[in-house]
Amino acid sequence: MQSLTGQYECNHRSALGLDYFTARLDRLTLYATGRFALFTQEKSRVMHAVKHLAAGEQASMEAPETRAEGNYRSQGTLLFLTFDDGTQDQGTIQDTGLLFGKDFFEKVASSTFMPPAQRVQSNMEDIAKGLKIAGAIGGTVLKAAKTIQGTIQSTSPAPNQAANAQNFTPAPSAGPVQSTVANPQPQAGTNASDDTFFCDQCGAPVRSGKNFCNKCGARLA
Repeated sequence: MQSLTGQYECNHRSALGLDYFTARLDRLTLYATGRFALFTQEKSRVMHAVKHLAAGEQASMEAPETRAEGNYRSQGTLLFLTFDDGTQDQGTIQDTGLLFGKDFFEKVASSTFMPPAQRVQSNMEDIAKGLKIAGAIGGTVLKAAKTIQGTIQSTSPAPNQAANAQNFTPAPSAGPVQSTVANPQPQAGTNASDDTFFCDQCGAPVRSGKNFCNKCGARLA
């Protein structure tokens, strides 16, 4: 590298992809003044959100970082970091970045003021993919919920039907239908016998052998 000044990134990727959500990103900025700032991300955004949810708190997609500052100096291919708290760290200067132990910080920008363009583009792509995945999952869950609701409604009686079923009382069985036509009764003072007949017009009893009804005068057959 011609100049040490600039921004460096160490991306701790996961096998899940979508680095913006699932990876940890450590950032090191070396200023021309000999000062440096190291940002260490403690958890991925997803794990940070899960921790908040488990604690009953509102989920947050912020990247939890710790910031440390100090002075740096180089000697040959070695880079020495002296933190403000007195601790020190040593790295190796390579062609494309800095190596601290097993962590390789790739140089992503020579500027120390603006975020690297490739980082902004990568984050935007991951956010767009994340929103698309979340929308697909949400659509699947909504469709499943509607299917379950439809199944429950199809197997349950409608409210009006259920109320009618509860209020339904079988009608009592009808007894034998009685004739509304009363049989002619013999008049008082008259004895009904086997040779007694009745007038077809008024129903008055008449004795056998009579040609006319004594009550209404109708001719007897």
